[in-house]
Amino acid sequence: MASAQIRVFTSDVCLLHAPTYEFHSGAENHYHESPDRLTAIAKWLESRPEKRFVLSKDIVDHGMTPIQKIHKPDFLEYLQTIYDEWVQEGGHPHGVAPATVPHQRLARLGKGKPQTAAAKSGEYCFDLSAVIMKETWRASYESAQVTLTAAGELKRLADQLQGQNTTTDHPPAVYALCRPPGHHAQTDLCGGYCFLNNVAIATQWLIDQPQKDGRPSRVAIVDVDFHHGNGTQEIFYSVKNPLYTSLHSEKGYPFFTGSKEEQGEGEGLGFNINVPLPKSTNNDEYMAALQKVIDDHVRPSAPDYVIVSLGVDTFQEDPIAGFQMTSDAYPRIGAAIRSIGVPTLFVQEGGYCVEKIGQNVGGVLEGFGGFQ
Repeated sequence: MASAQIRVFTSDVCLLHAPTYEFHSGAENHYHESPDRLTAIAKWLESRPEKRFVLSKDIVDHGMTPIQKIHKPDFLEYLQTIYDEWVQEGGHPHGVAPATVPHQRLARLGKGKPQTAAAKSGEYCFDLSAVIMKETWRASYESAQVTLTAAGELKRLADQLQGQNTTTDHPPAVYALCRPPGHHAQTDLCGGYCFLNNVAIATQWLIDQPQKDGRPSRVAIVDVDFHHGNGTQEIFYSVKNPLYTSLHSEKGYPFFTGSKEEQGEGEGLGFNINVPLPKSTNNDEYMAALQKVIDDHVRPSAPDYVIVSLGVDTFQEDPIAGFQMTSDAYPRIGAAIRSIGVPTLFVQEGGYCVEKIGQNVGGVLEGFGGFQ
């Protein structure tokens, strides 16, 4: 079977967000979502035989409009201004991290939005991992633009298939090699290392690009990160386009979302599919669950595009996550997604074993491209 070249978009601006430490399981640790992740993936891809991957740093700035369709205005203002406010009020220059959050059982007697930087940090963040530094907004904005650029390239390639059978053995694929990641970011909340929801932004952008018959494009999201994509679920919970599907740890972060009972609401009922899996999940068990999601939900939705939230923190050696999955699983994941037969956008999410992240991400892409 012939292989298909995969275009990769990335940017050095995504490396600027670089907190030095975080608190994990009660201890101070180095920041796992580090710039080293991107450089390791790029280095691995560049080491592969010629013509498998074409890396480009030619990023198109789509502006704020696609971002504003997903995230609320006050939240976007917060991301852009909070660091300077934080430092001016005496916050540590390492970065913004909430000390108090408005828990559902904590009654707020006042009205209106919080006024201090410390209060805002609790209002717009749900954990301690989304540390905001001086360059965080710039890196997050660029991460979204990398993803939008990749989505634009995918649309261009898909348009070339118009009039042909799109359930082809060689569907086009584009990979957004970006960070910070995005699938935990909600309409007005950051957390889980995520600030802007890259997949949601690109999904809505693609939906808004009409097909040849004038209808909105149909998108199916396949989230293969170890952690549930609470942000993507929240953003699209009440709509039937896109279809959101997620395979994730049944007892893992973010702990309060991701059950099978969360199936969507209103017109979105039945278009939110969660598949929680035990920590003991191995390669074959994961592949069986993924294939069932593809057969029972993704293919029947007849998508024009598939977008993959590509987390490889399912790997057994991941320092903060991990099923019992080896590197052999990732080409199989890519091949299974390829079997859907439609243009596919891969967007980088989690994966924190820097030593193997390039091999594992590359395995998915090579499996999709037919290089295996």
